[in-house]
Order: sequence, then C-alpha cells, then structure tokens
Amino acid sequence: MLPEDGGLELTRSLHSRSPVPVLATVDRSDAVVVSAVIVTWNARDEVLACLRSLETCPPSVAWEAIVVDNGSRDGTPGALRREAPWARVIVNSTNRGLAAANNQGMIAARGDCFLISNPDVVWRPGAVDALRSVLERQPRAAWVTPRLRYVDGRLQTSAGDLPKLLDALIGRQGERARRRRAANPTTGLWWDEWEHDEERRIGRGHEAAYLVTRRAVEEVGLQDERYRLDWEGIEWTARLRAAGWEVWFSPDAEAIHLGGTSIRQVPYRWIVSSHRGMYRYFAGRTALAFRPVLAMIVSARAALKVVAAAAGAGMYERAFRGDDNPLK
Repeated sequence: MLPEDGGLELTRSLHSRSPVPVLATVDRSDAVVVSAVIVTWNARDEVLACLRSLETCPPSVAWEAIVVDNGSRDGTPGALRREAPWARVIVNSTNRGLAAANNQGMIAARGDCFLISNPDVVWRPGAVDALRSVLERQPRAAWVTPRLRYVDGRLQTSAGDLPKLLDALIGRQGERARRRRAANPTTGLWWDEWEHDEERRIGRGHEAAYLVTRRAVEEVGLQDERYRLDWEGIEWTARLRAAGWEVWFSPDAEAIHLGGTSIRQVPYRWIVSSHRGMYRYFAGRTALAFRPVLAMIVSARAALKVVAAAAGAGMYERAFRGDDNPLK
C-alpha cells in the first residue's frame, strides 16, 4: 500500500535526508509572551470556536493568535477575517502538511513560547497560564501538555512514552493488553490507565494541544516537514529529549478536544500518511539492511488498516480514543 514501486523504493525515497528548518532568533523587544499557532484545514466552525475560547479565556500575559489555513475550501479565511479580525491569518493555496504549517506559524510568531493547538480544541479558563507555570518552574521543560477531555467530560489520554517499533506495530489495543499484564499504568505508547491527576515529567504528550518554549525550538530546530500528517510530534519530541529537554503534563490546565475533525475527511490519506511517518521515524533508528523489511511490514500494516476502514471500522477512534478504558 505505501510503496508504489515496492518496499525498497520506499526505503530510498523516504530515507533521503533534508535539513530540519531552523527557527531564527527574533527581536525580543516586543511584549508578546504567548503565540498561539493553530493549523486548520476545512474546519471553519471548529477554528472559530477555538479562537473564541482563547479570547474568552486568554492567558494573563500579552499574547497573539496565528492561524495557518492549509488550503481550506470551506470559506475558513473569509470567516476568520469577519469573525476574528484580531487573529493573524496565513493562507496557503494548497495543503502543505501539518509540520510545514506549524513551522510557518512559529516562524511568524513573536512570543517566548508557542501554544500549538488543533482547531478542534476549546481552551478552559486558566489553562494557558497553568502550562506557562510549568515552563517557568521546570528549567528543562520544553513541552507541556494539558489534561484533555472529550465533549462529554470523559478524560482523554494525553501522555505516553516515545514508541518502540513493537508498540507501533501492534497498535493501541494490543499494546494496552500487554501493559495491563505488566500492571504498570505509566508505560507504553499511551498511558490509558493513568488517572492524569499529578504534574509530572512524561515520555511524550498528546499533540492536539501543548505549549513549547522558544528556547528549545531555537536549539533543536522546527518540525521535520517530511512528516505531512502524523508522527511529526513524536519525531520532534525525540529530538527535544535527545538534547536534554523534558516533556511535562499539567493537570491544572484543561481543554476540550473534539478529535479527528480534519482526519475523518480523508481517512485513507491519513492511514497512508501515518504509516509513512511511522516508517520514516523507525528507519532512522534501524540498520540499513533491515529497512526494506521494515518498509514491507509497515506497508502490509497500512494495507490492513485501509481494508478495515473500507469495511467501516472507525480507525481514528481505535487509534486515539481508547473507549474501553474503565477510568474514562
């Protein structure tokens, strides 16, 4: 499914090296502290609700909002100009991918930290300040994740570890069963059984909403634009942690995350893109001789997911929601 000309061709094309964009140091004489960066694609109503939540529950410091529209065809740019003229809007003629659009927003931003937010996130009062508090108190914190909830109030898993290859291949359901046998709620790709009730350092955070410090981004670089949709945050987290930075979770910061607003519009594209990202991430951590085998395994997994999606399985829900978690 993934390699159009076989696994070896995928290995050649996806493993080609390209530099990670660098975030230039900017004049810090202005007063902006928090720059909210929201990338949107055909999610007009959701991004407007996200902006309204920030306007209603703003941080207590000077802030700005930057929306990067990735070629929407639902009238998003016009709606933003009419209903949120205070937000800065960058309009792309085509969908450049999530990492590239996130980078556009951060390059345009003036703040000391970047609030990276999906358009389908609604921020609660005090959330951004609570995230900032962690950055201020933890000198090596680069990334802080809030406690996310679904619209009905249930807890959404927001923490986990950087993935091992087996974790990624067996998926959330298989990995959860293995973790339960180990009786440890804070291990594995997602910590579904963890109650999210304490501020602590974690392996990685949910990518729907988080605050990242400019200092860390200036050191390690921006997101890798070869990841168009999915795995860009995992790769970025791995780079941050390799440089000695930390990822934290704050239970005092809360936001509502609808989930899958854009992904559900292109389920097959998301499956393919996610598996391309999976391959790229692990290919850089795999011996050269094994990469064609890795490509074939990941391609076979993608093909099975496409078949399941065509049969009506909710692939986004299976990957992200964890609905059978008794804590939720």
